[in-house]
Amino acid sequence: MHHYKRYPLPLAVACMTIGATPLALDAAEQRASGLIEEVVVTARKRAESIQETPVAVTAITGDSLREQGILAAEELSKSVPSLQINNSTSPQIFIRGIGQRAPFARFDPSVSVYLDGIFIPRPDGQLLDTIDVDSVQVLRGPQGTLFGKNNTGGALVFTLTKPGEEFGGYIDAGLGNYNEQRLQAAVDMPINDELFTRVSVNTRRRDGFLKDATGRENQSIDRLSAIFQSRWLASDELTVDAFAFVGRTRENFPSYHCRINNEDALFVNGLGILWPGDTDPNNPSAYVDNCNANARDAQPDLHTNQGDSQRQRKDNDELMLGLTFDYQFSDNHSMKAILGYRDATKMNPQTTADEGGPAEFLRADLLGDSIQESLTLELQFNGVLFDSVDYAAGIFYQDEYKSERFNTANPLVGSEPINFLGLAAGQAGVDIAALTDLLETVTGLIPGGTVPLVAAALPLATVQDFEIDGQTFAAFTQATWHVTDHFELTLGGRYTEETRDSYLVTRSADLEEVTSIVSGADPRFIPLLPSMGAMAFLGRWSQDPLTIANNILREQFPGDIRAPLGDAKIDTREDTFRQFTPMASAAYIFPEEMLDGSLINSAMVYATWSNGFKSGFQEPFGLDGLSVVEPEELENREIGIKIDALERSLRVNLAAYSMTFKNMHLITVNVDTNNTLVVGSQNAGESVIEGAELEVMWFPSMNTMINLTYSNNNYRYEEFMDNDLKSLALRGENVPIDRSDEEFAVSPEETASLGIQYTLNTDIGRFVPRLDASYKSDVYLGLDRGAWEAAKRKEALSYADAYVLLDARVSWSNPEDDLSIAAYVKNLTDERYEIGAVSAGDSIGTFTSVLGEPRMYGVEVRKTF
Repeated sequence: MHHYKRYPLPLAVACMTIGATPLALDAAEQRASGLIEEVVVTARKRAESIQETPVAVTAITGDSLREQGILAAEELSKSVPSLQINNSTSPQIFIRGIGQRAPFARFDPSVSVYLDGIFIPRPDGQLLDTIDVDSVQVLRGPQGTLFGKNNTGGALVFTLTKPGEEFGGYIDAGLGNYNEQRLQAAVDMPINDELFTRVSVNTRRRDGFLKDATGRENQSIDRLSAIFQSRWLASDELTVDAFAFVGRTRENFPSYHCRINNEDALFVNGLGILWPGDTDPNNPSAYVDNCNANARDAQPDLHTNQGDSQRQRKDNDELMLGLTFDYQFSDNHSMKAILGYRDATKMNPQTTADEGGPAEFLRADLLGDSIQESLTLELQFNGVLFDSVDYAAGIFYQDEYKSERFNTANPLVGSEPINFLGLAAGQAGVDIAALTDLLETVTGLIPGGTVPLVAAALPLATVQDFEIDGQTFAAFTQATWHVTDHFELTLGGRYTEETRDSYLVTRSADLEEVTSIVSGADPRFIPLLPSMGAMAFLGRWSQDPLTIANNILREQFPGDIRAPLGDAKIDTREDTFRQFTPMASAAYIFPEEMLDGSLINSAMVYATWSNGFKSGFQEPFGLDGLSVVEPEELENREIGIKIDALERSLRVNLAAYSMTFKNMHLITVNVDTNNTLVVGSQNAGESVIEGAELEVMWFPSMNTMINLTYSNNNYRYEEFMDNDLKSLALRGENVPIDRSDEEFAVSPEETASLGIQYTLNTDIGRFVPRLDASYKSDVYLGLDRGAWEAAKRKEALSYADAYVLLDARVSWSNPEDDLSIAAYVKNLTDERYEIGAVSAGDSIGTFTSVLGEPRMYGVEVRKTF
C-alpha cells in the first residue's frame, strides 16, 4: 500500500524562489509624466521590454492592481483579454478557451500559475490573493518550451515585492458590506548591508451573500496568510532570495440554483425510475419537484435551497517554501537555481448534490483529508553568445504526491415491473426469464394492483481511495539570434518525460447485505434480485416504500457512507508520457529613422509557431478501475504587432492566432462494464481555436488614462465522436454520435473592458476617480449532447447570459503620498450574472448555475512608512 511522502524539514526549509524583474516606473511617476511606463517582463526567462517581447503578455503592476481594486486573482479576468477565471464550485482558469473544468486530483490545470518562480500544480492553490504582489504577468498561448507541460492555455506569473534596503512598510485596511473586513500589512527589516528581510500578512473575511434555506451563508471569504522573505547579497556575483508562504482558508463555496433542461433525461423520465417521495407510478414528480424547489424563480433574490446534506466548506491549509540562487559567473552568463516545496491539505467532507435540489438524491462526497505535496527543482542558464545570441537553457524536475477519497452515492430507487425488467436486462448475469416468472408470482400477492419494486438501480455507494505519485523531468533551451539590430530569430524546444504511478482502492455497496438489512427490518420488503438490491414491496406506492427503505439504511449507516461496503478492489498502474515541444519565432523592430515624421514612436511585428502539451493521466472509471487518458497536444500559429505612438502616450498591442488541438481532454458521462453511469474523461479527436486580442493604453492628457481590451475567440471541434448515453445505459449498445457541432464550454467568445482614470492634483492632495466596465459574452456550460440539444431548444437551459459589470472607485492621497483613502463600488448596477456550474441533459437532466457577486462597496485606508 502507498503512503504519502513527508519530505524532511531541513530539505523543506531549503526550498525557496524569486520571480520577475520589477516594473520600471511606479504609478505616481507615470501619472506625472503622462507617458506610458517601460514595462519589463520575463516571458522568455530574461528581463526585457514588453514592447520588444514577441509574446502575447499582459503585465500589471502592484500599483495598478490597487488602483483597480483587484484583491484576488479571479478579478484579473475583468481586464485581461481572453482570460476567464471562475471561482464557483471549483477554481477554473481558462485562457483562449483552454482550461480545466474539474477539480479532482487526477486533473492537471491547463493554465499554470507561478509564485516567484514556484509552480503551483493544483487548482485549489492557484487563485491567489494579490497580497504584497509587485506584478502579475499573464502569458497567453502555449508556453511549452520555457514553462513546460500543462501550459496549453498559458501562464499566470505572480512576483512578490522584494525586501527593501531600508526599514519601511505599509498598512492597508478595508471595510465593506456583507461585513467585509480586510487587513494587509508589510514591513521591510534589513539586518545589515547584505541581508534584508520582509514580512507581510493578509487577512480577509466576508459573510456569504448567498443565503441557503438551511441558514448557511455561502460564497463567504475567510482567508489568513503570511509571507516571510529574505534577500542575501552573498557577493557581487551571488544573490540568494528565499520566501515562506503560509495560508489558511475557511470559507463556504457558493450554492447554486437548479432548472430541469430535459424531461427525457435518464434520471428524469428516461429510465422510468421513481425516487423517494414518489407515491404515484403514473405521475412521478419527486425528482423534478426537488430541482424546482431550488429554482431561481422559486427563491427570494440571492437565496438558495440545497438542503441539510450539503457540506460546502472550503477548508485548506497551505505551505510554500522557495529558495533561489542567482549567480552571475561572468559578464555574459548567469545561472539560477530555483527550489520549491508545497504542502497543502484540503479538509473534507465536501458534498455536491448534482441534481441541484435539497433532497439527497445524487451525492458526490470528498471524504477525509486530501493531501497535495510537491517538490520542484529548476536550473536556468542565461546569457549571450557571440555578442548576438541570447540564450536560456535548463532542466526541470518535479516530484508530486496527491490523494483523495471520493464517494458517489444514490438512493434506492423504484420502478414498475416492466421498467425494472429493462433495467435488469442491462446487468450481467441476470436470467430475465426466471426474473419474469418471479415477478409474476410476487405480483399475484397484491390484489388488483402492481407490486412496487425497490432496487439499487443506480450505484448505492462507491468509495474510492486514490493516490498518485508523479515525477516530471524536462530539459529545455531557447536562443534568440539578433540577425541585425532590428531583426531577430528565436528557436527553442523542450523535452518532457512524465511518469504517473496510480494506486486505487474501490469498494462498492454490498447489495446482498443491503437486501438483507432492509427486508429484515421490514417484512413487507421481499428479496427479488439481491445482486441488484432489488426487492418487492408488499404494499402500495401511496405508502412511499422508497422513503421507508432508504430510512432503514440511514438508521443503520448514519455516517457519510450510507451502505455496507463489499470487498476492496485494488488497481495499480504506471504510465510514462513523453513529448517534445518546439517553437520558432521571428520579430522585426522598425528602425527609428523609418518612423521619423510619423505618429508612431516604436513598432514591432512578430510571428510565432509554438507547441504545448498537457500530460496524460490515469483516472478511476467506475468499477472498471483505472483507465488512461492520452496527452493533449496543441500547435499555435500567432502574429502580432506592438506599437507606441503619439509621443509614447498611446500603446496598441494586437495578436491574432490559430491553434490546433489534438486529443483535447473533455469531461463526459459514460458507463462502465457494469452498465453504471460514470463521469470521466475522454480525448476529443481534433479542435481549432482562432481569435484575436487587442490591448490599448492611452493618455489623452497628462491627467487622464484610458485602458481598452478586447478579445474574440472562435472555437470549433473538427472531430468529436461520443457514444449515445441512453443506448449504453439501456441496452449496452455503443451507438456513436457526432458532437463536432457543439461549442466549447466555460469560455466566452468575446470579452472586453474599458477603464477610465483621471488624476486631479490639488493643494490638499491627489484625487483619482476611476470607472471600469467589463463585458463577457454568453457562455455555454453544457457537459453532454443532451445539454446541447436543450440549448438549441432554449439557450437558458445550458447558457449563462452575457453581462456587463461596472466598477467605480475614487481615491485620495495626501501631498506626502504616504496616506491614501479610497471608496469603491463593484458591480455598481447590482447585475445578476452566472459564473459557472454545469448543464447535463442526457443523464441527470438539470442545469445548475452559480451567481456571481452582487453589488459590493466599501472603503480602504493605506498608510506607508
